[in-house]
Amino acid sequence: MLAVMICATLCGFPGYAGAAQWVRLLPIAWWHQLGGRRKPPCENAFRNLMMVVCPLALEEALWRWLTEGLGITIGEDELPAIVLDGKTLKGTRARHQRSMMVVAALDRVTGCVLSQTPVDGETNEAKTALAMLKDMVLEGTVILGDAAYCQQDVCKTITQNNGDYLLIVKDNQPNLHRAAQQSFVIPKDPQKRIDGPLPKTSGA
Repeated sequence: MLAVMICATLCGFPGYAGAAQWVRLLPIAWWHQLGGRRKPPCENAFRNLMMVVCPLALEEALWRWLTEGLGITIGEDELPAIVLDGKTLKGTRARHQRSMMVVAALDRVTGCVLSQTPVDGETNEAKTALAMLKDMVLEGTVILGDAAYCQQDVCKTITQNNGDYLLIVKDNQPNLHRAAQQSFVIPKDPQKRIDGPLPKTSGA
């Protein structure tokens, strides 16, 4: 069933309903090759499975399959950029609860997800990403992310571990956004240029 979920997603059939539809479109011999011996599972069966599977254990198993099973080697010089991105998982919303969200670290070179961590309901994307970064080798890499990760503690963690970052600044941090814009403005009268520290903000 896990193989069906992965294959269905790669074929453009994401989610529980997509997996159930995809496996029913297969010739029966393909379903047998994937390990099935009975009638293909329904949507609820896939949902029940994924609700109890440990995402970290699944990630570790897939990583071993890529490296040991397929013999793929990934060197440090092949990982110049890692993208942080938060996604809300469709179909995970329960009554009186918000949908599950995960933060993923994506390698731009290989297109592989290096790591992904669920976002606890008591925190946010930035704090989850911060915990992920502390467990990653950042030396020689550039971390890319949107405005959600433009926080001082995130940026400090990256630079302290000899990494670099390229993050988006938006209007949700007005002082930082204005200071960034002013950094690219050349004054008409150089004598009127204001020197001094930038205003303190919550961002980096």
